[in-house]
Amino acid sequence: MEPPSELSAPPTTVLEPALSQEASSRTVSISTAPVGSGSLDLEKERPPSSHEPNTTDDVRPYGDDALNIVSDDIRYVTPEENKQILRRIDRHVMPVLFITYFLQFMDKQILSLSSVFGIVQATNLQGEEYSVIGSVAPIAQMALQPLSAYFLVKFKLSIYIPVLIMCWGSTLACMAAARDFPGLLVSRFFLGGFETSTQAAFILVGQMWYKRHEQGLRLTIWYSNVGWVNIIGSLIMYGFGHITRGAIHSYQIAFIVLGLLTLLWGIASFFLFPDNPVKSKFLTRDEKVIAVERIRANQQGVETKIFKWKQVLETLLDLKSWCWMGLLILHAIPAGAINVFGPLVVRGFGYDGYDVMLFLIPYGALQVISMVGSYVRFPPSTLERWLKANANYQWLSTKFQYKSPLVVVFLVPCIIGMTILYITGRSKADQPALLVAYYLLSASSAVAPAMLGWQAINTAGHTKKASTTAMTIMGSYTGNIIGPLLFQPQDGPYYHSGILACIICYSGAAALAFSTTAYLHYLNKKNETRRVNAGKAAKIVDYSMTTTEAKDTTPGVADKEEPQPTIGRRAFEDLTDLQNDEFIPTSMAKA
Repeated sequence: MEPPSELSAPPTTVLEPALSQEASSRTVSISTAPVGSGSLDLEKERPPSSHEPNTTDDVRPYGDDALNIVSDDIRYVTPEENKQILRRIDRHVMPVLFITYFLQFMDKQILSLSSVFGIVQATNLQGEEYSVIGSVAPIAQMALQPLSAYFLVKFKLSIYIPVLIMCWGSTLACMAAARDFPGLLVSRFFLGGFETSTQAAFILVGQMWYKRHEQGLRLTIWYSNVGWVNIIGSLIMYGFGHITRGAIHSYQIAFIVLGLLTLLWGIASFFLFPDNPVKSKFLTRDEKVIAVERIRANQQGVETKIFKWKQVLETLLDLKSWCWMGLLILHAIPAGAINVFGPLVVRGFGYDGYDVMLFLIPYGALQVISMVGSYVRFPPSTLERWLKANANYQWLSTKFQYKSPLVVVFLVPCIIGMTILYITGRSKADQPALLVAYYLLSASSAVAPAMLGWQAINTAGHTKKASTTAMTIMGSYTGNIIGPLLFQPQDGPYYHSGILACIICYSGAAALAFSTTAYLHYLNKKNETRRVNAGKAAKIVDYSMTTTEAKDTTPGVADKEEPQPTIGRRAFEDLTDLQNDEFIPTSMAKA
């Protein structure tokens, strides 16, 4: 397929193979391919193209949407084109995801922030009722997650998600009318139900638009609202907390204001929420081709509206799916407890409600720093000194391929912090140590996006992507249900049993992370054997996990082998990661 003339590189330009992995199973760098040809000169080594790209804007009712604009002839993308399209995608996709997730997490966290301003007393909650209210939203989300996975495949995200935003915004505003336990319980159940699909939808959006090595950073950006909500939300509740006169409580005002803002954003989202690259409104037809071709190396496809039950069955039988779910359960149990009981735990240190709100601001800032820290750029000198590496500026989580050490690095401060909380008293002299321990728990915020991103880049097949993400998030919701139940108000201010359970969970998550890495290594070796049996090279370069600079300099590692059929011809056939022998499971993001 000849690329459009206005996007073709000049004869002297070395083309970047957005899909070098597919272009030659010999792992030879494709930057040596004929310049300006738009595709490899391998016509004699493969069967004729099974189809030509659709020349209209009509979308096929069956198959991956990418097949409507690309053919079997691989269209190579120059580094300049890649950077230009990536910037354009970021400008249109990331702000919408960021704002939406901020509002969702703010709506979710509002109960916790309201706990120090009298919602327990005003609604006459008794015994475990506050814990149950904290758990009911995750119960709704977990119960509805399988249905959510089906809807995410069948419905257009650009319509489905805005509808949900409007529904949960309306529910939050109506929650202000709840005056007792049943009212709060029903409101939180519906709030959780309407928020069920958001996180999974955002992961799917990342898989549709970004290369595998780009997805982790983008996921971390919108997920960083976990910290921003503690910063901005605490300031909002600090302000509302000073409203002490009038017929309604300060927390009720917060419910109404945030609910109405979310409702208005839901209306705006009908015009702003991104569709997939093929159907997007902000790209020209030529730009759509580039946007699709640059992610061919992912071997994950773009999107199809055909729900495949065989892929659901494969998800359930795939050990990886249960590893992701287990990791999220073990992480979410303490995280869920902190989300619901964190402010009450801090208040148990001897502070009033206003102090608690102010102390949560640096906690939120540390959460953001922890998440950003997993993507900090280190200069070559630092890498040489500490990690015996010699490279250009690299992202930490994409240069150092193994995700498990990165996960464990951020779990260690959590274990230390929980241990300090367990063994330290609650006198005024202990307050500094208790605050330090609580702030150490902020490192946990970097673990969840790393786990979610790890799962996202190791799954292919559209239905399997949706169902695997659903299973993973069900693990998170399961932990969020269990976590608050481990902390009972009558156990305060020490909460010994709950804190001990959190220490055990963090330790278990670290062990499972290493086990998952070992299993992914096994799958990689298994796929190498399958490729050899199919007449391909065992080792193929995974350019979906590399930066532009690395592609331009990566030498071939099998130059002496005979040419073999082009890798990536089946990238948009909606194959799962287990069906496609060209898919490379990764426990590392190699730059």
